[in-house]
Amino acid sequence: MILLCFIATIGYSQKIVIPDSLQSKTFDEIEGLIRKHVRDSIIASSLSNILLARGKQEKDSLGLTMGYFQVSYDHFNDLPKRLAYLDSSIAVSNGLSHPIYPLANYIGRASVRKQLGSYILALEDYLTALNIAEKIKNDAFNDIKHNIGNLKLEFGEYEDAKKMYKEIITYENKNGIKGEGHLGTILGLANSYRKLNQKDSATYYTQIGLEKSSKDSLNIYYQFLLNAGINLYNDKKYQSSLYSISKAIPFIEKYDGHETAFLIDAYLHLGKVYQALEKPKMALNSLEKIDWYFENEKSRTEEMREGYELLINHYKSIDDKNKQLYYINRVFAVDSALNTNYRNLHKTITNKYDTPQLLEEKQRLINNLQKKEKIISLKYSVTLLVVIILSIFFLSVYYRKVQYKKRYRAIMYPKNEPEIKSAEPLVAHQKNNETDAKTIDIPENIVQEILERITQFEEKNGFLARNLTISSLAKKLHTNSKYLSKIINHYKQKRFSVYINELRVDYVIEQLKENPKFRLYSIKGIARELGYNNDRAFSKAFYQKTGVYPSYFIKQLEKEKNT
Repeated sequence: MILLCFIATIGYSQKIVIPDSLQSKTFDEIEGLIRKHVRDSIIASSLSNILLARGKQEKDSLGLTMGYFQVSYDHFNDLPKRLAYLDSSIAVSNGLSHPIYPLANYIGRASVRKQLGSYILALEDYLTALNIAEKIKNDAFNDIKHNIGNLKLEFGEYEDAKKMYKEIITYENKNGIKGEGHLGTILGLANSYRKLNQKDSATYYTQIGLEKSSKDSLNIYYQFLLNAGINLYNDKKYQSSLYSISKAIPFIEKYDGHETAFLIDAYLHLGKVYQALEKPKMALNSLEKIDWYFENEKSRTEEMREGYELLINHYKSIDDKNKQLYYINRVFAVDSALNTNYRNLHKTITNKYDTPQLLEEKQRLINNLQKKEKIISLKYSVTLLVVIILSIFFLSVYYRKVQYKKRYRAIMYPKNEPEIKSAEPLVAHQKNNETDAKTIDIPENIVQEILERITQFEEKNGFLARNLTISSLAKKLHTNSKYLSKIINHYKQKRFSVYINELRVDYVIEQLKENPKFRLYSIKGIARELGYNNDRAFSKAFYQKTGVYPSYFIKQLEKEKNT
């Protein structure tokens, strides 16, 4: 009968038709029906819209608050839209003294804001809810403290979180509170001990949670199982750890997908387990899953940062610079979010919530935060320097490759310069020699003789002789070293050492081009053939002449000949 009434309200029209059977019911009674049919989304959604329509029709603040709040659950997976309805619910709730509203509105909005990463705003809503709960003596006071404890745990104030969870557990035990809420407190305490590296206590409370949740609530059982797996990893029991974490992850993803902090922690430790078991590929797959939560869920946690550091180290070990740069940038983004959100969150927790005895620790916490900010700043600077150095390195390597290729082509395929023929070559040559002879203060006939002998020296490859000096060459050419030096400097426009080196380099280039066997020689062997005492002197001379090293030239030449 109820369903038939609701069908009339569902249609293509924007207007909600309120059945007569619901016109006489109070807002609390309609909300009771919503809770009764909560598992039937069609009926629950219809009732929520009827509740909101009644509130608008009667311009009743309570009806509007309830209506907006209940309709927000119709958009449970659409967080921005859900947040908009909760904003509207809170906006019309001023002055209400209801046992549930606006308390539930602030708690609900805090939860959504936390999922969206707005930690400061989430804390503001929890604190407002805490004040309301204190005034109206509502039992939700303890649940709100639990949520603030969760924020402290995420923020990294593990000692404070531990104290808070212990207070809540004492209260719950005293008042006989059980169920998922109590199990959640035990889980928070177990996590606090784990984060503090207090292994025995972490294992103790995790075991309690496993035993109680296996009987009372399977929903939270797998979160305890994950915790157990991480504890086993810390005890270096890797196979047992792998079993627990692998079994927990699919269930948490399916039924508690919004618990992204748990899942990031899970994949981080799964990756570390695979690393310990020397399964690098599976470790990499697990750690890269963390990046999925960064990209798709917009999550930013301390565990995520540790995961990125492991990924950077992995890609550094295989010299994948592109991946290193990618994950370094991810670290920047996570650091920025943590530094901004958590710094402000810390100040808000300290100033607005903490008890007087915790205020005494304020300065210590601020000093720790300042130290952390300095470390983060230093990390930024170091990482930026690494990025700049890597960028310069890549550019220089690329530029060098381009230049080497150009120089190689210039050696292999030099431009053909047109030969300039003089109308009277002999006369011009004679006149030049006469002028040049006067310039260098050597008789013209001697200059002519020495130049002819130099030509013969070049044609017979005399420059290949070992330990060749200007004195030894002058003797061979039947002149003195002074004359020979002046003539080479003037006519060849080079110093003697440069002149010999360039003759040798021109000779070896021709041999390497034309003689395949010559290319089989080692650099040291080629150097000996050219008259050098060591391969270093040969490589230096070759580079000064051509702009590339002989090893590069031979390698490129072989590639070209083989294609």
